[in-house]
Amino acid sequence: MASKVLKVALTGGIASGKSLVSDLLEIHGCYIIDLDVISREVVMPGTEGLKELVDSFGESILLSDGSLDRKNLRDVLYKKGRNRALIEQILHPKILQKMKSLMDDCHEGVMIVVIPLLVEKQLWGPFDRAVVVDCESETQINRLMERDKVDVEKAKTMLLAQASREQRLQLNEHLPTDIIENNSRVSDLKAKVDALNQKLFSLV
Repeated sequence: MASKVLKVALTGGIASGKSLVSDLLEIHGCYIIDLDVISREVVMPGTEGLKELVDSFGESILLSDGSLDRKNLRDVLYKKGRNRALIEQILHPKILQKMKSLMDDCHEGVMIVVIPLLVEKQLWGPFDRAVVVDCESETQINRLMERDKVDVEKAKTMLLAQASREQRLQLNEHLPTDIIENNSRVSDLKAKVDALNQKLFSLV
């Protein structure tokens, strides 16, 4: 390859284990950019992102310390499609701009960009390959209930707001794609990520 950087998009459904896989890849020496982290940074107190959200939705979306009440925003977001569209319109350009600037900072090796909405937003353009962390919907629902302390109905709603597993697994029509199945033990996952890491570094 002409470029010395292999640009890999890592995606998967909510609570599928993307962060765990990216943490394991980081240990192996991959350069990680996580859009979940960036999405928190663009709404920190004092940012343009937070100011625009408050202009649109009012001060009720803030906690007493002036930071964003993410849980409140999530509840607002899932209730009305119109709100979701507006929040995305405000934040997505800022998130993608920051992603691009971080990508430009990496000049060699394997770059992993964790993009939860890769399929939904068709963001595969800048990448050489993709990795999909896949797991059974039931596993996702159980993890969501435990992680976000929500009931089964809310967990199902959160799942439905995303692309389906089938849509995600069709990503290979756009990019060479590796699937990491994460239904079982962490030790199994580690072995899969080890093998994936060797494969990715062999392609640089």
